[in-house]
Amino acid sequence: MPQHAIQFLALESTEAVPRHVAQLAHAHKGVTLLFMDIVGFTSMCKNVEPVEVMVFLNTLFSLFDRLTDIHGVHKVETAGDCYIVSGGIMSPRQSTKEFGLVVQDQDPTESAKRVMEFAKAMLDAAQQVKMPDTQGPVRVRVGMHTGDVVSGLIGSKLPKFSIFGDAMNTASRMESTGLPGRIHVSETTHNLLQHAEHWEATGGVEVKGKGMMQT
Repeated sequence: MPQHAIQFLALESTEAVPRHVAQLAHAHKGVTLLFMDIVGFTSMCKNVEPVEVMVFLNTLFSLFDRLTDIHGVHKVETAGDCYIVSGGIMSPRQSTKEFGLVVQDQDPTESAKRVMEFAKAMLDAAQQVKMPDTQGPVRVRVGMHTGDVVSGLIGSKLPKFSIFGDAMNTASRMESTGLPGRIHVSETTHNLLQHAEHWEATGGVEVKGKGMMQT
């Protein structure tokens, strides 16, 4: 959690969060979001014991966690085998008390570059881990999109620092419509990074709730 959220919870009870949602919320423009999931995860879960799944995810996600520090991106959350990262919400630098800080102004191109470097490192790191069922290297799909979001605390029980906005949905669609071993980005993200990478146009992808998108 960022410093302002920790300070609020230290001074108020968690029951106070719903009454102060607007106070705790921050709007962010030009944030780059990354979604990743593991190819074959669902079928793998059917073939191995739950404890093996937990150990596997811990091994893989711990590698990704270390990469977030190296590349200065913010780990938003994990949901099952999905790993979500943002660039442009939290400062790459911590406060003097080593708490995370929400950025006030940021360069969308710079944060997109950090997320892209993380994404490439993520593809390399995944290959270092083996799937518990096949013993083959992990293959992942990565999707990225840049847009506007709002962050804040949600809930009175186990309050969670969360990110909301249509940009989250679009980033998720970039992942789900992508290919294994590839980084699939929206046109918005591409425009920020078009001279920094070697790109391959998809020719358009049909995206649920969005129609045809150039990616």
